[in-house]
Amino acid sequence: MDGIVDFFQKGGNLMLLNLGVMFFAIAVIVERGVKLAKYGIREKEFTNGVEMYLRSGNLEAAAQAANKHRPAVMAQATFSLLALMKNGYETPLLAVEESMREVRHQVNHRIGWLWTIANVATLIGLVGTVIGLIGAFASTADRAMPADVKAEKLTEAIAHAMNNTAFGLGIAVVCILAHGFLSNFAHKYIEATEYGLFHFVNIHAQFRKGYRPSEGAAPAAAKA
Repeated sequence: MDGIVDFFQKGGNLMLLNLGVMFFAIAVIVERGVKLAKYGIREKEFTNGVEMYLRSGNLEAAAQAANKHRPAVMAQATFSLLALMKNGYETPLLAVEESMREVRHQVNHRIGWLWTIANVATLIGLVGTVIGLIGAFASTADRAMPADVKAEKLTEAIAHAMNNTAFGLGIAVVCILAHGFLSNFAHKYIEATEYGLFHFVNIHAQFRKGYRPSEGAAPAAAKA
């Protein structure tokens, strides 16, 4: 603990500013992680449950089945798609895109902030570095200063510069890693949801064209 306190003291006031940036970054990472965990769903189980009703043309029952799994993004998008199926839609692509609009925003919300936070933390660290280097050059150039005092001042200035650099870059690395991790999860959710919606559109189109699976046949999603 003493080492951490000494680290911040040598870094100066800008270290405290970056400490606030770090806490903000942690809050964003935790909030997004919790939200993405809630948005997950057992895709095959959900798809099979909704598909069972779509094959019989029961859109109302399919919507109720989807609504039970909210706030999962696939359930939200499916519920929106089923509403369009009831009212009619121009093309499957437009129906899926409209259904995905809201959930795509929900999944990606605030994840992009982490890149901005990483840049801000790095820049604050660099400002602290420059201030430290200015202090180092000033102490070196002061000929009237005793050698022992000059060495002490130089050491303090270099510590100020390096501590700010290390702390700023450390925050940036954590933010970039978290951004990659969360973006990967968000992309998987969106990709799986879009695939599921197109599958539901196709199942509904088959029903409207008069196709009925033979009795006892397994749904397409269950075979996969």
